Formats: sequence, structure tokens, C-alpha cells
Amino acid sequence: MTDSGSAIRAELRAWVLSKAPDLPADELSDTTPLFERRYIRSIHVPELLLLLERLRGASIDIDDLRPTDFRDIDTLVTRFGTAERAR
Repeated sequence: MTDSGSAIRAELRAWVLSKAPDLPADELSDTTPLFERRYIRSIHVPELLLLLERLRGASIDIDDLRPTDFRDIDTLVTRFGTAERAR
């Protein structure tokens, strides 16, 4: 994983932990199901999209979004990690 990928993962982990204060940091992995375990909820999606756009340096076309895009941190990085990957 590139340094930028590691930085994106770290930012996403910190953001998830801020939304799920009862989640111990050592229990959050890159494959932890975020919605399934209710660590984040639908109300958080707009804020998450803004964070992802900032991290990748490009906008996200909401017409291309799928519910599975938000499964876990691995999926978020794969789908939105860089502007090139999302195209």
C-alpha cells in the first residue's frame, strides 16, 4: 500500500472512531463491517463523502454510489482512495 493509501486508511479509521466512541480502536480493522455493526449510520454518509472527496482530491459522483461501497475501510479505499481508481 502506498503512503497515501496508508494516510487515507488512518484518516478513515480516526473518522469512524469519532462516530463510534464505544468502539475500541484495537477492534477496528480494515475489514470491520461498518454499517452492519452500526459503527456508522446513514446519517453519516454525507459527512463521509465529504471526507473521501477531501482525501482523494476529487469529487465523487453520487449517481455511481452503491450500498456495498461503504462496507468497510478496505472497500472505501479501493473504491474511493484516489480519483483515478473511481473512474
